[in-house]
Amino acid sequence: MPELFDDKQKERGYLALLLAVGLIRFLNLGFLDLQAWDEALYAVRAEGILMFGGIFDQTPFAIGGLYSSLHPPLYVWLTSLSFFLFGVTEFAARFFSAFLGALTLFVIYRIGKELQNMKLGFVAAALYGLNPFVTFQARQGQFDTSLVFFLAISVLFYLKLESLGKTRYAAYAGLAVGTALMTKLFVGFGIPLTFFLWKILTHEGEQKVTWRPFLLSLGVTILVAIPWHFYMTIAQGFGNPLFFLDASAVFERSLYGIEGNIKPLEALYFVNQLFVLFPLGIIWFAFGLYRIFREKDRRWMLLALWFIVFFVVFTLMRTKLSVYVLPMLVPASLIAARAILEFASGAYSNKLAALFLGGTGVSLLWASNQEWRNLAKSVPSELLRAQLPHSSAVLTFLPFLMMLCCIVFLAYALYRNHKISQLRNSLPTLLILPSFLLSFYNIVGYDQFRFKDGARDLARVVAERQPSAIMVAGFDRNPQLTFYLDGADIGWRDDIEIRRVKPPAIRSQFRAWLSEQTSNLPGDALVIAEKDKFIRYEWVTSEEVNPPDYSLVYDSRRYAVFQRLHSTNVALNSRRLP
Repeated sequence: MPELFDDKQKERGYLALLLAVGLIRFLNLGFLDLQAWDEALYAVRAEGILMFGGIFDQTPFAIGGLYSSLHPPLYVWLTSLSFFLFGVTEFAARFFSAFLGALTLFVIYRIGKELQNMKLGFVAAALYGLNPFVTFQARQGQFDTSLVFFLAISVLFYLKLESLGKTRYAAYAGLAVGTALMTKLFVGFGIPLTFFLWKILTHEGEQKVTWRPFLLSLGVTILVAIPWHFYMTIAQGFGNPLFFLDASAVFERSLYGIEGNIKPLEALYFVNQLFVLFPLGIIWFAFGLYRIFREKDRRWMLLALWFIVFFVVFTLMRTKLSVYVLPMLVPASLIAARAILEFASGAYSNKLAALFLGGTGVSLLWASNQEWRNLAKSVPSELLRAQLPHSSAVLTFLPFLMMLCCIVFLAYALYRNHKISQLRNSLPTLLILPSFLLSFYNIVGYDQFRFKDGARDLARVVAERQPSAIMVAGFDRNPQLTFYLDGADIGWRDDIEIRRVKPPAIRSQFRAWLSEQTSNLPGDALVIAEKDKFIRYEWVTSEEVNPPDYSLVYDSRRYAVFQRLHSTNVALNSRRLP
């Protein structure tokens, strides 16, 4: 039977679908609010460039000074450009993350096409691009999505270098790695390390390995990355060659962990995260990774090593964040797509296909509920200690066990009734469709309210009341408040005085402590209580932190704003913004 579509028509169809997936990232991109830490932190740096200059060094006006400005500025530069073009908005802060996140899909497609064919490239790009976690990160004004774009395109150029042998691809790869290093400290070095290991481990025969193109790529990398790093070493490190290692606390991050980001699972943290963040592909990826090493497939080995290098390095670090999984998901999606298409074509037995479909169902179940995951760890532990778990824990865990049994039964029934053969051709769609539905729901619905802390509306309250002073109660800096108050808390404005005070550790002391802190404030002053910054990892209520003789004038998920009852604004005391 003749093909309905030729290769050019198929490719146009694949590219059109990937364009649609990429454009989804721009829906509701201006959702409120900028997140309270990294997203707002970098937006403040970008806005500061427009106000004060300092393109190379934003230390004088960045939040925390060198703490923030030490991070390479490429995404900050792009955000400044976006602010200049679109205005200082949430949409503008996230624009280049969404844009480069969309471009990453086409890079993955090209890698898949380079390694095998365009169908594999499409399935891999869709598996990656429709992943809800990936979609969420692409809609954040942070460095990580941009970093992944530069990492992915550098791998594509290294593959082109090996297949075509043209020197220009070595230069292109070096340029991509250099821009990765200008996006996030040190992480870009993972790709040259991967390529180096790949050349060593897959070299066969007595023919000498040619390193000249690789050295050229490193030279271009240095030319791109060294100017800013050298400037900061001189300007802020006073010429100390170890300045970036010391200032970024890389050894502390690796050996001890910082900022409360040490995870209880330790070495198993990223194994768990892959099941949680990549549930539809993790089983297929694991099998595909096994096959690559078993068959010693040289070109695919580059992707396997790409994953392993980042997995091992991040696992060895004590400081762990879920976003570190993002660079691993590109090679994981490509390897998983290869396995999925092989199963779809009937390359493996029905028994194995049923086993992997059942495993995918279990992965989805595991990823669906944090409380179930906690109980799955704690209940067996209690039983091993000969302790009966609490009845409430058993009741909460029971639905998990029931659904687990259903998944195992369905997988077995599919195998016994030979239904697996009928599902093979639909396998890619079955694995991609749930991700599309969940990502689309998050974008058009869930994102509308889940991140609305009330910071923008709080800024409107301040503008309406025009207090002569503001006291902010919270134990740490808050870039979100800085962004929405136009930098008033870090000295960007001289029309208002803002003072931050650190709460006591005991909840019962909050009101008395606030009464003491507010005793000398002007009558029109506002007191802003950050509900999540009185006790780390806990939230307080507005009633707990309402100072005596003060009235609540604005309340949101994250903020409570109070003003004296006898203030001239008493008529507005009960008013709340919608």
